[in-house]
Amino acid sequence: MNKNKIAVIVDSSANLSDKTVQDYNIIVVNQPIMFGNHVYHENLDIDSDEFYRMLKMEKAHPTTSQISMREMQFLFQKLAEDGYEGALCIGLSGGMSGFINSVSATAPAIRELQVFPFDSRSVLAGTGNMAILAAQELDNGRDIHQVLVDLRKLRDQTEVYIAVNNVKGLQNLGNIASRGSVFSSLLGMRPILHMNKQGRLEMVGQEHQIAKAMDAIEEKLAEAVRDAKTPLLVTVIDANDRDRNMQWQTHLAERFPDLILESGEIGPYMGTYTGGKSVGLVWSEQIIIN
Repeated sequence: MNKNKIAVIVDSSANLSDKTVQDYNIIVVNQPIMFGNHVYHENLDIDSDEFYRMLKMEKAHPTTSQISMREMQFLFQKLAEDGYEGALCIGLSGGMSGFINSVSATAPAIRELQVFPFDSRSVLAGTGNMAILAAQELDNGRDIHQVLVDLRKLRDQTEVYIAVNNVKGLQNLGNIASRGSVFSSLLGMRPILHMNKQGRLEMVGQEHQIAKAMDAIEEKLAEAVRDAKTPLLVTVIDANDRDRNMQWQTHLAERFPDLILESGEIGPYMGTYTGGKSVGLVWSEQIIIN
């Protein structure tokens, strides 16, 4: 198989910037979000600003669905027509959405090209970083099977922590491994969520203030910095709270000067669960491309 004829596909919940998508020639498929009976597609006909505005205004809390396999089949056919021989499809965690599991089930029936489904077991920048790595390696001529090995390495070392500012969205998320916590007991609290190795969001703590929840996450990062063999890539993520994001980046740069810091977004899809004003960190060591 021609290494340069494998497309990299990622779903929109990774929230890659337009520039990143263009620079790495990544294909984005847009996750559906529903306010009542109205369906929007993330970053296509609803952006983050509009989503969080509607989140405040609408009576009904939004819900998520998943990209249809009919849409994916059309995409695979189009890629084959464009000369691609394979498609590496990187999806947000199968513990959060059925999307990548559906792609895996559909893949054997795709005749036009070979489909390689990959469950990131992550969300947001965690998934996005895997798509970027795959695109870089394929562009450098790396064999797809070695790319998958490197993706598994990156997946194993990727950490995601989110300080949730409002528990309302979490009440609709049945995929949280909550350690027996009762959501009604969290009113007024700021839960701390962690993406565990099974790809499920797990509640690992709670604080009365968002700043205290951020401090708790930062201490987890400090442990990772002490153990890391190379400088960590850290993405500060926020749900419509850019100022807090930038302030945290400034603080982290002063405390951990060797970090590679980036800014990321909690877009509409994940925002249905985290709500507005949530913040978090995504980090991993860098995979060296030989």
